[in-house]
Amino acid sequence: MKEVHDAPSEAEANHGLVAVKGPDAVDVVMTPKAALRTAERISSAAVEALVEQNLSEPGDRH
Repeated sequence: MKEVHDAPSEAEANHGLVAVKGPDAVDVVMTPKAALRTAERISSAAVEALVEQNLSEPGDRH
């Protein structure tokens, strides 16, 4: 399994492109269209992971 990071990546617009820097040497530049699609995919995966975590936690389940 890869190392799990708890720190979010940084992103900024620069000359009409999106630069993303983050943990584990993430350093990429994307077009705005690619950045938006990537953000959608990350957001969807994050929601799915939160749901999985909540389903696996012991406790009240209604």
